[in-house]
Amino acid sequence: MQVHQESAITDSKQLTYDEALTQVGGEGFYQKRAFLIFGLQWLITSWILFSPVFFFIKPTIDCQSNAECLNSCTSESLDEKCLAYICDDSFRQEFVIGESLNTAFNALLPCHKTLQSIIQSIVYLGSVSGLIIFSFIADNYGRKMSMSISWSMTSLGALIVTFAMNYQMIAIGLFFLGFGGNPTITVHYSFINEHSQGNFREIQNVGVQVFFALGEFGIIALAYFITNWRWLAVSVAIPSILLNIGNLLIFESPQFLYTKNKKKCVKVLNQIAKLNGTQPINIDDLQSNPQIKENNSRVYSILDLLKYKSLRYVFFAGVMMFFAIKVTYYGISFVSDQLGLNFFTTNFIIAFFELLAFATLDFFITKLKRKTNIITGFFIIGLMSLYFLFQSDHIVFRIFEGIFAGMMRFLVCAVWALGYIYVSELFPSVVRSLALCLISAGGSFGSIAQAFLSNLCSSLHVHPMIGFGVICILCSLLLFPLRETLHQPLREKIEEDQTRIRKSMIHVNDSEKNTSYPVLLASDA
Repeated sequence: MQVHQESAITDSKQLTYDEALTQVGGEGFYQKRAFLIFGLQWLITSWILFSPVFFFIKPTIDCQSNAECLNSCTSESLDEKCLAYICDDSFRQEFVIGESLNTAFNALLPCHKTLQSIIQSIVYLGSVSGLIIFSFIADNYGRKMSMSISWSMTSLGALIVTFAMNYQMIAIGLFFLGFGGNPTITVHYSFINEHSQGNFREIQNVGVQVFFALGEFGIIALAYFITNWRWLAVSVAIPSILLNIGNLLIFESPQFLYTKNKKKCVKVLNQIAKLNGTQPINIDDLQSNPQIKENNSRVYSILDLLKYKSLRYVFFAGVMMFFAIKVTYYGISFVSDQLGLNFFTTNFIIAFFELLAFATLDFFITKLKRKTNIITGFFIIGLMSLYFLFQSDHIVFRIFEGIFAGMMRFLVCAVWALGYIYVSELFPSVVRSLALCLISAGGSFGSIAQAFLSNLCSSLHVHPMIGFGVICILCSLLLFPLRETLHQPLREKIEEDQTRIRKSMIHVNDSEKNTSYPVLLASDA
């Protein structure tokens, strides 16, 4: 009995993972360095995910005083009537002015709408594929392995686009850009939540999205001044290649290692302590994780998210939440040529509201309830979309169109920022990266669907912005059954597994009591 008591006292002196991270520093130099690297990768990924908008800027028309052309093309805009005239005879392409991918390789891509739609959506198809594959790698083989491989795929895609000689190579390059870029920035949330603590953890979760908004400003400015698509591709390729060096400065997530290998976890914690100038820990200082053996032999997949009752509905609701977010977010950019005064002015207004959303949210994120504010944001977006029931060419109306689009972007960005934090807090660490990536992958179908939704709305003579608003309201209803996570501790284990382990430990303790009772009687005798 005395031995058991001494063992219990020793165990009580050991540190939990959170206590160990506090000792080595959860808000120090290492976390700030990692945040800067993550932020730069978010900035470049912004350029990648907006490439279907800014690499494919619609060309203009210069009829060169040709009477037949002037009859069909009444303005510089390549509208449907003008496009039909130009596409009817390849010699008429001399009237087309533009250096985007729409006019590359001696072709006029808008004349082949199916091919154009496929190429423009391929980056999002790549995102879906990458998120599924790299989420599996992140939760089973490590966050760092997932990030390093996925970002190298991003660099490969950038190089292929830069040196592309035809649209087939463009499609392959864009696929790899999406295949690597989106999974990389998604796994950053696992890193941030697992190697950071306190308010700084929440600030980073929103801060990376500030970089994303700055990236949107960057790609708008680049596309305005660099009109040639190939030089625009070079401007994406160079920083994406250089940022592979940054990945070498990121350690594996210590919390991931805590679920796999205690010795490696302590090693990484001490590397963090060295950079942060704090006190290192000894391996005996850290409590052993009772699930290490099971976690090492277990491979998590989407089946686990569907099998467990505690995860199943949360996963479904998360997918639909991100579907609504991405339909609205990317849809606003894709229909930006139908909003406001002109393409670049409208996009600058939208980007300004996006940056404002992430920058202001950074100050309030630690106090905002996740669930309540996400649902409220969706409902307000739905109400604001009603403005687009009315149509007018009056300049004041057009200006307010751009402003309302910017305000809707502000709200959807706020919902997106809270949504990523909410999802990362809803799921236990053993499936956190898997859930984040798969939910983001499911949401990416919204990125693809928005183009088809826009066409459907046009055929019904309904503004696409109204469709985006309706989807937001419908998807918000699915979030009501979920729990609030503000100021709640992050979970390490799946609820059902934790219950099973607790019951088995109670059973073991009961067995020990039953076997020790006769021994005590004998000693008393």
